[in-house]
Amino acid sequence: MSLASVVQVRNVSLLLHGKSHQWKMCSSCFMHQKLQQMKNSTLCIPVGRSSCKDFLSVRKTGRKCQWISGRYFSASGNDSSGNVEGPDRRSLVHRVRLSNHLPRSKRPWRVLFFGTDLFSLKMLKTLNENRLQGGSDRLVDTLDVVTLNKRNVEIPVRQYARHQGLRILDWQPPLHPLTYDVGVLASFGVLIPSKIIDMFPYGILNVHPSLLPRWRGASPIEHTILYGDTQTGISIMEIRPKHFDIGPILLQKQYDVPDRVNTLDLRNFMAERGAEVMMEALSNLPELERRVVEQSEIGVTYAHKLSRDALYVDWENQSYLSIDRQGRALHEIEGLRTVFNNKKINLLDPCDFQALNSDRALEESVRWKYGRPSSEISPGSLFYSKPMKLLLVKCQDGWTGFKSVRIRKKLSAVDFHCGYLLENPDPRFHSMDNGIKFNLDLLSPRPLNSAPVSEQKGSHTNLKVGHGG
Repeated sequence: MSLASVVQVRNVSLLLHGKSHQWKMCSSCFMHQKLQQMKNSTLCIPVGRSSCKDFLSVRKTGRKCQWISGRYFSASGNDSSGNVEGPDRRSLVHRVRLSNHLPRSKRPWRVLFFGTDLFSLKMLKTLNENRLQGGSDRLVDTLDVVTLNKRNVEIPVRQYARHQGLRILDWQPPLHPLTYDVGVLASFGVLIPSKIIDMFPYGILNVHPSLLPRWRGASPIEHTILYGDTQTGISIMEIRPKHFDIGPILLQKQYDVPDRVNTLDLRNFMAERGAEVMMEALSNLPELERRVVEQSEIGVTYAHKLSRDALYVDWENQSYLSIDRQGRALHEIEGLRTVFNNKKINLLDPCDFQALNSDRALEESVRWKYGRPSSEISPGSLFYSKPMKLLLVKCQDGWTGFKSVRIRKKLSAVDFHCGYLLENPDPRFHSMDNGIKFNLDLLSPRPLNSAPVSEQKGSHTNLKVGHGG
């Protein structure tokens, strides 16, 4: 939800000195004034047809409010109904009425955190450490946690919150009454209804690990690797009740994707950056709310949740680079899959495919095995290279290499060769549809010039591939 940038006029009923009064006021005035001050006519205008006709930034004196922005008003100034342009907008007055408390105009904030997994755990730890540090620079006053409660599954956020003595609220809407200024959400996986969002004067902010609108959805980190993006980023956005990752952006920063990174390492990298950008947003929340930017509909891509079918390799239609990305993106599930003699096989311990295809020893091994060049070998063909100590498999445009496989149990490449390949004159892996659209145009690193205007360039931090946490 936008706050001051989405100014909306409301008819507000107040009980002052035993009498009921009605005022028409904008979000900005309501936010910065106490109830006792609302009777001051210099802050409000009585209900009626009078309204701010000039709907760009204008300062009015006397009996009119100071309008911050009119981007959601009709040009006629017809706002007596409280309606505004744009999808699913709510005013601050509307939110305060639901939350039953006055919002703060400056930090520290009363925060309700929504999260579940290790990525969101980093956000929660950062918020809690800030709450405990004290001092004038503190951004977080109070911190409570909403998380899921799954049987027989330990939720990292729940475990940490319990250990730190934070109040835990199970996800069972409606959560009320709420006495928070802002919600912070990361990897929650559940749509929040509007009646909950509207209880927060500053809305609920989502920490999303991509440069929205690219990679909206459940698995942006995996898709960043799958499609070979060279840049990624953190987007701080306001959530919407009916769809994931479509809300306006408060703050966005861009980072380079480390070379040959896997999902685990990139998630750790993005969690660190996400916590930094989240705290930057909270430190300047009212100002950022005034400058929110709607997401562009140009360049929208979706990162749907990946199933185990995505592990299968389509040898005929995938390049060795796409298979390399596939393995690095999905390594946390298990090794890549293929089918051999009607048996499912996991391909483990891959080598660097790009270095492999640049090695002269590869072509020598192929000619020794087949007596002809690689260009004449069918995709899915495989053999064991003794000099390289690799199981080599032909794909669309080159070769892939693996040091071990799993058939019921883990076998080294040489053990698989001795047990399954020696007596087979023409062994081959079968191509399987994995549901991933490995379009060559999509696999090319995409220019990010369609990113929202609010994007800011972040500093690149080196990341050691293979280091988990």
